[in-house]
Amino acid sequence: MTNSLHPFRSAVIALALFFTALASGSVGATSQVQTAQEQRIEIIIRDYTFLLVKPATVRLGVPMVIILRSEDIVRHGFTSPMLAGLSLHGEGEGIASYGKGIEGFYVDPWKTLVIRFTSDRPGTYSFRCDLHPHMKGEVYLLEVPTA
Repeated sequence: MTNSLHPFRSAVIALALFFTALASGSVGATSQVQTAQEQRIEIIIRDYTFLLVKPATVRLGVPMVIILRSEDIVRHGFTSPMLAGLSLHGEGEGIASYGKGIEGFYVDPWKTLVIRFTSDRPGTYSFRCDLHPHMKGEVYLLEVPTA
């Protein structure tokens, strides 16, 4: 495990650093303008564990992207009350889901899933793998005042 990965098993993801826009073409066809306005949370799934790659403050009302990269040998789920009632866009390996009422997603072994949404509900939200109950974490959605 490298120093840039922080494991958490039934733990909290403390999103404590301010988001730095990443201009990367690795998540599909997004424009430079859209990429600069999105907040990204990158999570690797390895050995039945969620690993946070780059901590960032998650601000309300700003489009968010959660990137889940599976480095595991089995399928995993990602579900959270944070997603409830939101308009979601999930994509991976040529498959896309859009709309409200989506309760979660699955990511197959060695695949990447990208989930896009915007939330305006502050709070602490748990997420979990519905296939492996011990895989859990939390995300804090914060109101960060602008200067």
